Amino acid sequence: MSGGRGVMVILGGLAATLLVIAIVSGWQGANRLRGQGEGMSEVEEAARLFVEAYGTFDFREPNAYRERLLNLSTGDVHAAVAASQVDPSALGQQQTMTTGTVSIQVTAYSDTEATVSATTEQTRRAVDATTGQLREQRLRQHVTCRLLRIDGRWLVAEFRLRSEEPLQTSGR
Repeated sequence: MSGGRGVMVILGGLAATLLVIAIVSGWQGANRLRGQGEGMSEVEEAARLFVEAYGTFDFREPNAYRERLLNLSTGDVHAAVAASQVDPSALGQQQTMTTGTVSIQVTAYSDTEATVSATTEQTRRAVDATTGQLREQRLRQHVTCRLLRIDGRWLVAEFRLRSEEPLQTSGR
């Protein structure tokens, strides 16, 4: 009988050890996920700020558009924005664009890099050059951003407009 009892003690000890390992592992996993949740919120916010800045323009403040994007980008996106100029026709047509985020989702995440998928709604207004009438167009856009963490900040390194479709068009 003592042999059976010894096996039971060993199995009981092994079960208790496995239970402790499972509890510690679960606690560590929860802490890791909680830490990523905070980091993913930062990524979502950085992507939202960039997407809305990219899709928002006012002919009365053309330089503000470029400055906002430079502050939120890095790499090729930053270089493209730095080399860009405002299209003179946007000024002549008194173009304005406003963009709001409908949804945003982190699709890949690490401590230094993330990918975000966003859906936005954009309203474009401009004076038609031939009629002089104000035209308005509303669009739903689907974009993807790749962000890099540089000096503690998430910055957009790649930006791709995947699709856009009209929501409503009207003339004024």
